[in-house]
Amino acid sequence: MTEDYGTATWRYWQKIQNDTGVRSSFRTRPPVPVRTRIEWERDGTEWLEGTATRLGFDGSIFVELTDIRCSIIGVWLLPGDVWWPGKQSSI
Repeated sequence: MTEDYGTATWRYWQKIQNDTGVRSSFRTRPPVPVRTRIEWERDGTEWLEGTATRLGFDGSIFVELTDIRCSIIGVWLLPGDVWWPGKQSSI
């Protein structure tokens, strides 16, 4: 993010390339702080802090983001794009 658009926050918005789209979901646990791999439309890939709040029936995870570039409340991500303390590594 190199440009300063002042108060026109909509100018910061970028599409999240690895968003899996809307899912049927359920909430069985309290929200969990997580780190997420986000692929921005213009800024590329980076890891951000977020809060996992829902689990999709297909295994996708809904993560709430508070980044100025995100025009929505959160994003659905594949489990490989979400990390939390105690998660087993696939490596």
